[in-house]
Amino acid sequence: MSNSEQNRKYGSLLFIAALAVLFALQWGPGSQGCDTRILDEETAATVNGKAIPLKEFARAYGQQSDNFRRQGVPTDMLKQFGIHKQVIDQLVNTELLSQAAEERGLTTSDADLGKVLKEIPAFQKDGKFDKESYQNFVRNYEGTNEVYFEDKLRRQLAAQKLLDLVENSVAVSEEEVKAKYLKDGDTAKVTYVRFSPAMFSEKVPAPKQPEVDAWAKGNEAAIAAHYEQNKFSYFQQEKVKAQQILLKIAPDATDAQKAEIKTRIENVRKDIVDNKKPFAELARAVSEDLETREKGGDLGYVERLSLPAAFADMLFALQPGEVTQPVETPMGWFIGTVSEKKPPEQKPLDVVRKDIATQLYVKEKAKALAQAEAEKALALAKTGKKLSELFPAEKSDTGANPFAFAAETKPEAKDSGEFNSSQEAMGTLGADSALKKEIFALKGPTFIDRVVTSGDSLLLVSVEERKQPNDDDFARQKAQLTTEAVKGKQFEVREAFLKSLKQNGKVVTNDQAIDKVIGES
Repeated sequence: MSNSEQNRKYGSLLFIAALAVLFALQWGPGSQGCDTRILDEETAATVNGKAIPLKEFARAYGQQSDNFRRQGVPTDMLKQFGIHKQVIDQLVNTELLSQAAEERGLTTSDADLGKVLKEIPAFQKDGKFDKESYQNFVRNYEGTNEVYFEDKLRRQLAAQKLLDLVENSVAVSEEEVKAKYLKDGDTAKVTYVRFSPAMFSEKVPAPKQPEVDAWAKGNEAAIAAHYEQNKFSYFQQEKVKAQQILLKIAPDATDAQKAEIKTRIENVRKDIVDNKKPFAELARAVSEDLETREKGGDLGYVERLSLPAAFADMLFALQPGEVTQPVETPMGWFIGTVSEKKPPEQKPLDVVRKDIATQLYVKEKAKALAQAEAEKALALAKTGKKLSELFPAEKSDTGANPFAFAAETKPEAKDSGEFNSSQEAMGTLGADSALKKEIFALKGPTFIDRVVTSGDSLLLVSVEERKQPNDDDFARQKAQLTTEAVKGKQFEVREAFLKSLKQNGKVVTNDQAIDKVIGES
C-alpha cells in the first residue's frame, strides 16, 4: 500500500472516530440549513459553489409528484406537504456527501461501477445488461452522455460508501437496549367512546335572547376569556371590492401562443385605461373566468389570500378606480380594478359579545346533554355490556384514500391502538397526561367505571390490554431490539453528520426557479 493510500485510510479512520464528538457538538440548535438567494434560472441550488441543475430538480420532483398522485394525494396538497423541499434537500445532501467523500479519498472503482450498472433493471434485456438500453436511457432520459452519467453515478456511490462508514461506526450496549425496552415495553391499548358537546349542539333548542342575556350576566369572565383566546377569529383582513379579467394559458401552450395572450391582455387594458371602455363590458366580452364573466368580472369583497399572490400584490396596491398592469400567474394573465377598500379591523368585544354569549350558552347546554348521555351509557356498561356493542362504529366511507377525514358526529367506540408510557399521545385517543397516568397505574385490563372528563369532551374508557416489561420478554426480543436500536442510532449519527456538512459548507437554493417548476407541475 502506498503512503498516499495509507494516509487516506488513516484519515477515514480518524474521521469515523471523531463522529461521536461531532454528534455531541453539532446535534442541536443553530443549524444554518439552506440559504435562499436568487441564482441563475438554470440552477436549482449551489453546494460549496457546485451547481445542481434545475432540470435535475424538475426530474426528481416530477417522479415524486407522480408517486404521490398515484397514492391519491391531490396535486394542490403537494406544496403543503413540502415535497419540493424534501426533493431539493435530498439533492443537496447527495452533493454534500459526494464532496465529503472526495475530500476523504473515497472513490468508486471501475469494477464496482460496472456491477451497479449491470444490476439496474432499466439497462437489462432478457435478463442481461444491454448496452443499447443503457445508452438510450442516458441520452433520452438523463439528457447527457455516458461519461457525465457515469461520473455522476461514481460520485453518488462514493457518497453512499461514506454513509456506510458513518453508519458502521455505530454500536449499542446491552444496557442501552434494555433501557429502551423498559421505556417502550410498558404499553396499553384501550377502547373508548367520546361524548363531545359538538355532537349534541343540534339537539339544543334555539336559544331565546332573554335566556342568553340572563346567562351572560353571570358569565362575563368566560365571555371575555373566550374573546381573548380566539381574538384572531374576530380580526377582519384587509379587503377590496374588485373586478377581474382573466385570459387563460393552456398547460401545453407554445411560446408564441403565450406571447399572443399577453398581447391580447395588454390591448384589453389599453381599451379600459386609454379608450375609457367600461371594465365590466370588456369582462363580459373577453374574460375566460366563467364564475365572474357574466357579472362583469365582479369578485365582491375579497381578501388577499383568496387570489393568486402576484395578482393580489398588484390589486391591493391600487387606489379606487385604477387598473393593474397585466400580471401572469399559473392560471393565466390577469388585470383587475378596485372600487372600494376596507382596511384591516379588529372587532371589539362589545361588537361580538352577544355572538360569543350565544355560542357559549349553546355549548354549555350541549355539554349537559353529552353528560346525560355518557351517564346513561356508563350505567349500561356496568352491567357488563362492551362499549363496542353499545356504540358500534360505522364503516368509513373514505375508501382507501388516507387524506379523506370523517368528522365525529356521534358517539362510537374506537380503538386507540397500542401506545407506551413514554409517548405523549395515547394513539387515536390523543394527549391527556392525567388519564394516561391513571391507565399506566393499572396492572391489567379493566373498565374505568366513571365518566372521564378530558378537555371539552367526556369519555368512557375500557383498558383492553396492559403489557409490562419483564426479563423473560426482554430475552426473547433482545436480538430484534438490538437491531432496531442500532438502526435508530445510525439514523441519528447520519443526520448529525449531514447537519454538520451543511453548517460547515455553503448551500444556496434558488427558490424562485424551484417555485416556477412546482407551479408548472
